[in-house]
Amino acid sequence: MQPSNTSKEMFGKEAPVWSFLERFGGPANPLEPAAGTLVFETYPVLAMISLGWSLADSRLRGRLPKYNPLKKIFSIDDWQHVCGLASAEFWGRELREIAEWINDAAQKAAPNKSDQDKLDACICLLVALYWVEGGCCLMVGDQQTGYIVVPYSDEIHRELDARCDLIPLPRSDWGASSDVINLASTHLPAFGDADAFSTSSAIP
Repeated sequence: MQPSNTSKEMFGKEAPVWSFLERFGGPANPLEPAAGTLVFETYPVLAMISLGWSLADSRLRGRLPKYNPLKKIFSIDDWQHVCGLASAEFWGRELREIAEWINDAAQKAAPNKSDQDKLDACICLLVALYWVEGGCCLMVGDQQTGYIVVPYSDEIHRELDARCDLIPLPRSDWGASSDVINLASTHLPAFGDADAFSTSSAIP
């Protein structure tokens, strides 16, 4: 998403992130068949929604885990909830070292922000693994203004549609970008299956 906000020094034209990305071929084009090393951005919270990690709540869709130690609403139970689900995903892929680190983090009585950053990095890695394994994903955004990739789910797809209806934005324009509205969701197929591409919605 960073190209949409280059006013901050860490993402400005001379920021080191750009030369770092170029070492790996620059930001990937999710709409092209995968080959070699790919770099794309994802978002842990949106990924958790897509993966069904929300917690039961009085609200129909449940609630997001409160697992940021810097927030007053932090919940150790929610922290352990996220850790447990993330660990299970890596155990299922026989990635023992990562799974064990997450298990250890889950046992901390007072995790810190560094721990959360590392857990978020594991969730981002999980999204990459999901994509590499051929799972369907959503591309939220575009290459001109920035995008993220998250696992596809009917729930998040409906939420994107609902947000667009609130703008309101004509459905025929949902794939277009502008200065204000520049997030479109594209249902990404497994690698190389061009027939499965479809532009489906946008989000403010």
